[in-house]
Amino acid sequence: MSAVATYAQSPASSSPSAPTAKVSGLLGFTIRLTKARFAAREGESLLYLASIVAFVISSGLALTVAGGTWMFYNRWRHPYGILLDVLAEDSSFDSLIQSYFILAIIACALLIPAVYSLTSGAAVLGARGRERRLSALRLLGLSSADVTRMSLLDTLVQATLGTALGLVAYLVTLPLWHNLTMTALPIEATEMLLPWYLIVAICIAVIVLGIASAAYGLRQVRISPLGVARRTSRPGLKTWRVVIFGVVLVIGSVAMSMLQLSAPVMFFLLAGIMLLMIGGLNVAGPWFLQQFSRLIAQIPAPSVIWAARRIQSNPKITWGRVVGIALLSLIGGYMALMPIEIGSGSDDGAATQSFIEAAQWDFTKGVIITLAVGFALTAASIFINQASAVFERAEQTVAMHKMGAPVAFNTKVMWLETLGPLVFAVIIGAGMGAFMGYPMYQLAGDMGVASDGGPIVMAVVLVAGIALAVLALSLCGPLQRRVLETQHRAND
Repeated sequence: MSAVATYAQSPASSSPSAPTAKVSGLLGFTIRLTKARFAAREGESLLYLASIVAFVISSGLALTVAGGTWMFYNRWRHPYGILLDVLAEDSSFDSLIQSYFILAIIACALLIPAVYSLTSGAAVLGARGRERRLSALRLLGLSSADVTRMSLLDTLVQATLGTALGLVAYLVTLPLWHNLTMTALPIEATEMLLPWYLIVAICIAVIVLGIASAAYGLRQVRISPLGVARRTSRPGLKTWRVVIFGVVLVIGSVAMSMLQLSAPVMFFLLAGIMLLMIGGLNVAGPWFLQQFSRLIAQIPAPSVIWAARRIQSNPKITWGRVVGIALLSLIGGYMALMPIEIGSGSDDGAATQSFIEAAQWDFTKGVIITLAVGFALTAASIFINQASAVFERAEQTVAMHKMGAPVAFNTKVMWLETLGPLVFAVIIGAGMGAFMGYPMYQLAGDMGVASDGGPIVMAVVLVAGIALAVLALSLCGPLQRRVLETQHRAND
């Protein structure tokens, strides 16, 4: 192998601490190792491709959602068509058009955790579970910093390629949005096209997020010069998490009850409150999972005990797999109590009546689009994280199989380990969303505004979320069987 390590030693450098490795050509060496992984036709080639696909989904959907927000901004600042006629009849409709842009920003903010979960999962998929190969590189003479740089270069290649493909997917799908109408106007591809500087900024953000996640994943592994890999111990979760969650709930509920959505700035305050409460849920979620798994572990069933112990050992990773569903359930629980139709008055002009008739379901369509994007991100995240777990536990799975555990045992544990926290996340997310939306529901009732579409949205959230999770887990079944058939990874 070229481009590995050359030593510059003095005559007195025979001591273990004296040699200093100077490594060049890490990029070329990384590419050669990647080619070898594909040539070996082992499981890691599938993980490599899955990681690229995850970056494609993350970047493509992030650009699409940002494009929609850009469109609403331009329609607010530069109205045309029926929007000009409506504003000519009633200038107060400017605040309604502005609310489209504000709600689009809120949707972007609510989808950030799902994008982060998928992107970080894709990076970890390419950065963890490589202890043996990383150990072999240390034995070849590479330093710990060199091994880290090689892994980050590997992630950079995956993230760049996936983001580039996501950009292509975003551009190709722009004409398809013409079939959808918002603000009583069909969506044009040129309206959804972001300026070049925003496209570059979003693509760089996705790539940087992937590299940062990979670097964090590598911090969990320490490899000695003798090739011994060990993971750092995980500290236990403290009760301060649930204290913070309680404080956030109190502050959020009080702030929600005091909001008067008569000014545009109040929508931003609403978004800030929702993000604060979502942050509190993310802080306390792993702690709740850990306590929940301790109770479940008392059930006298081997597969249940095994799954509960896995959750208890690392509740943060488990929560990361289901946080997207929890967020979508929160959105659904909140929207289930919200009036999401545009009403009309008897004294409205002709243009205003036409606008209201064409746009009365716009908010419903916006919620459905937001949830659909979240579903896609969450399903991909569940698959990526579970696929990573399958290959990380390959030795454990093979050992259990050799000890006599049937193939169905590991599959059952995998399903219980994911579906249990998933149901828990759906319940706590929907409950918290309903709790957040209840003050607004009371306010709308006092104003005589109501909607019957909320429960339908909530039902779609619950059914579709669980169905997508089941589909993602089903796709991991072949990976589990492949681990048992392979028995080892020759590339390590």
